[in-house]
Amino acid sequence: MRISASFVSLGAAAAALTWVAAPAYAQDAAHPTDAAPLTTDERISRLEQELDTLKRQRELDQELTTAAAAKTPTAVLDKKGLLFTSADGKYAFGINAQVNIDAHSWGNDGGTLQDEVVARLIRPTFSGKAGNASFRITPELGSSSSAAASIVDAYIDYKFSDAVQLRAGKFKSPLGLERLQSDADVIWTERGHSTNLVPNRDVGYQVFGTFLDNRLEYQVGLFDGATDNANLNNDTDNHKDIAYRIFTQPFANSSVVWLQGLGIGYAGSDGKHIGNATNTQLASYRTPGQQTFFRYNTGVYSAGKQTRSNPQAWFYLNNFGLLVDYVTSQQDVQLGTAHAKLENSALDVSGSWVLTGESVSYKGGVKPANEFNWKKGTWGAVELTARYGYTDIDNAAFTGGFASLTSSASKATSTGLGIGWYWNENIKLVADWDQTKFDRGAAGTADRRIENFASGRVQFRY
Repeated sequence: MRISASFVSLGAAAAALTWVAAPAYAQDAAHPTDAAPLTTDERISRLEQELDTLKRQRELDQELTTAAAAKTPTAVLDKKGLLFTSADGKYAFGINAQVNIDAHSWGNDGGTLQDEVVARLIRPTFSGKAGNASFRITPELGSSSSAAASIVDAYIDYKFSDAVQLRAGKFKSPLGLERLQSDADVIWTERGHSTNLVPNRDVGYQVFGTFLDNRLEYQVGLFDGATDNANLNNDTDNHKDIAYRIFTQPFANSSVVWLQGLGIGYAGSDGKHIGNATNTQLASYRTPGQQTFFRYNTGVYSAGKQTRSNPQAWFYLNNFGLLVDYVTSQQDVQLGTAHAKLENSALDVSGSWVLTGESVSYKGGVKPANEFNWKKGTWGAVELTARYGYTDIDNAAFTGGFASLTSSASKATSTGLGIGWYWNENIKLVADWDQTKFDRGAAGTADRRIENFASGRVQFRY
């Protein structure tokens, strides 16, 4: 009975559903659809509307992506260091470093000089920009003792245009072609004689710029007035130096290929240095082996104008390079009531030849075509170097009693040979040998002992 009732109920439900649905089916049958198939033009119109919708959606997606990127800074870590840059390129902050570990040895020194391995140079560099303004700070943490730690460079730049830029702070004044070359690009472990007569670093203001597609550059500045080869931190008197330089590569865009790498220029400085017996404002001069061969007698001090003249030139052709740097320095000196204007001079001629064929340049050094990898049998780049130079002291320094020939040489003349091995753009190994001969400088009328200086370097630049 229960089963029969269930079947009855199901039948009733089915009938009811059929009754409800029947009018719909009947209506559909009685009134067939009036929709006609779409024409070709209608279909194209609908497709165009759909494409417009998709195109607009893509534009919106791109706008969102661009807006997100505009707010996201970038960080690049490569062989040149670490650089953070804002998305719009307006702001940047970079970190670089250079480390030189040197070995020094002196032959024929009679056992008076100490052979050594020294952290010759350890320099992290922090730089950045904000719009047209930029800065650079480089501390020196190397040398033979921690007491030598100092600030090498600390300056601010502002760029109005390529032709007009302003620099203020502590930096290299525009004197000495070899001095102005980047420390990482210098092909010797130690710079040559011409750097004896120009400042190492000075403090001041400088206007500089380039013209004619960088074929002409200039610098002119007002400085505290560092003495020869000095790294100045604070002014020592009320007087200032004016320093200037102009340098041109006249054939850089010439069709004559072998002249394209010629650069010639002239630099100079004028100022007044007034010292005293305790603060002499006078320099001592060194050999490439960094041994002092000339110093003024006790009680001698600067007493007036100092003028430097610095004609200079370079020539680079493929894997050959030549640098010529000549400096004269006129200085008023005084000892008691005696006064003299002394003119000292220095010359450096330095050449290089890359045996492996890579190009060499004043800026950027040598970039190996194949980095050193002993497993792959590639050996980097190899460079041979040679140089000649001298520092010549005015004879009036000795005849006037401002220096003594028994303790200071009147001239030091050096010749040198070297080899550089570039493993890649970051690692360079250097081995140099320099011999320096002297005129006088020893007891009686004897010449100072010949100096033989051998040096090696492992350099990391980043």
